[in-house]
Amino acid sequence: MNWNRIVNMKNSRMKRFSSSFLLILISCITSLGQEILPSEYNCFSVLVGKDASVDGTLLYGHNDDDGFQLVNYYVEPSKSHPEGAVAILQYGGSIPQVSTTNKFLWMEVPGMEVSDSFMNEYGVCIGSNFCGSRETKMDTTQGGILYDLRFIMAQRAKTAREAIHIAGSLIEQFGYRGSGRSYCISDREEAWVLSAVKGRRWAAARVPDDEVMILPNYYPIAEMDIKDTVNYLGSADLISYAQERGWYKPNENEKFNFRKTYASKGAFSNKGNTGRAWSAYSSLEEDYQRNDNFPFSFKPKKKVSKQRLMELLAGHSQGMQGMDKTESCTIGNPYELNEGMICNGGTIYSFVVESRPWMPVEIGTVMWIAPRRCDVQPFIPWYCGVTKVPDNYAKKGYFNSMKDHYNPPADIHQMSKNLAYWNFEVLSANINSDFVQKYPIAFDKKIKTEVSLFEAQEKFEKEALKIYKNNPEQAIHLITEYSNEQANKSFQQTVQLLTELGIPFPSPETKAIKIKDEVPAENN
Repeated sequence: MNWNRIVNMKNSRMKRFSSSFLLILISCITSLGQEILPSEYNCFSVLVGKDASVDGTLLYGHNDDDGFQLVNYYVEPSKSHPEGAVAILQYGGSIPQVSTTNKFLWMEVPGMEVSDSFMNEYGVCIGSNFCGSRETKMDTTQGGILYDLRFIMAQRAKTAREAIHIAGSLIEQFGYRGSGRSYCISDREEAWVLSAVKGRRWAAARVPDDEVMILPNYYPIAEMDIKDTVNYLGSADLISYAQERGWYKPNENEKFNFRKTYASKGAFSNKGNTGRAWSAYSSLEEDYQRNDNFPFSFKPKKKVSKQRLMELLAGHSQGMQGMDKTESCTIGNPYELNEGMICNGGTIYSFVVESRPWMPVEIGTVMWIAPRRCDVQPFIPWYCGVTKVPDNYAKKGYFNSMKDHYNPPADIHQMSKNLAYWNFEVLSANINSDFVQKYPIAFDKKIKTEVSLFEAQEKFEKEALKIYKNNPEQAIHLITEYSNEQANKSFQQTVQLLTELGIPFPSPETKAIKIKDEVPAENN
């Protein structure tokens, strides 16, 4: 049990919905108190270049922090579209539809514009982190774009670089509605970060193959050379616009610094951001200090494995000077006492993607997903080739079109023990009631499950690859059944753990809460 690499916090918050007034159903359960997470705790990501990992695997780790939510899991099939078809965007814009859209695994958070993550059939994986910009002017056409950006990338991109071009074109055409956000996008060979700014400006940088990129909630891209289109991309007026606004003055002795130029005031020095970044660097045994000027990426002293990345995402700031007030979780609840948390009370899912280009993408790209809090839930392998998810991993009768995502029904947060996610929610929330006693029990079961899965992985994949060589369809059926079996085992283990720890499933009392949302601010 490696207590020095597990990172968490008490507070969690809900991201705002996209219309001016929305009804949100929230379970009012005394044991599940609604927590407020500061804006600097809005997701955390790590990208590991293939030459920076222990086995040549490109890795992408992510925690999505959204507070009390529901997460549905779907496989969206590839679809054919007639010539001349049009894709209608959320706010009224439209673009020509492509002839065929990709299949993808989709983690859908009803009603949320900036929470969903994807892994498509080509191994392109997409997630995002809030990164506030200094821009105050809203410049959009036909309502602008926000949620559609990630969805269209998942539908159309065959590589991370292609996804960047798709997103950049859409931002320039319609204008980005939010304050700012960074999208981490990986494929089988490359990892990229695209940073969007309110309006029509954007920048993108490729993570070097032998380096690691750590991203809390500030723009990670620092110095960049727009002329180097192998490693950097951006809107044509990225620099000239900054000069017009008085944010940037060219200096022959310095390269253009995107973060310094476009980030919101104080984002990089914010305690929540510096604390989590420092926790991550320390977990990887790097020598950076909390107030250092963290780079876009760095060469790690030791190669990174997927297991190490999972530990980083699932920790509690143990041993971190000034942040760990629980003596490595032995004298108190880190969710109430510690700071600089990576996985926190608002984490609704975590994943670690391993992309291995020497295998067929259906088997070689795996998204290991831990639902709700990854400190108590094991990471389960979802292979890129999966064609379905278990029925109890999505709310039945809810989703019929994208309109249902934007405007979910009033009972969307009605808890049901038959829906896997709510069991994960109840376990995570109630662990906190007696953390010192309950957490080690849940953590031990999590680790045992993961170790068993890691030990079985090579043998299972050898079998799948052997079948794939002669019958790809049969191999895809095999990996689909395997991923679904492991997901169901995780659900059953959680149900058993609730009984073992004496945690009853609550009978929720629900009410509608009206929330005002100023869409352009994207304070989420």
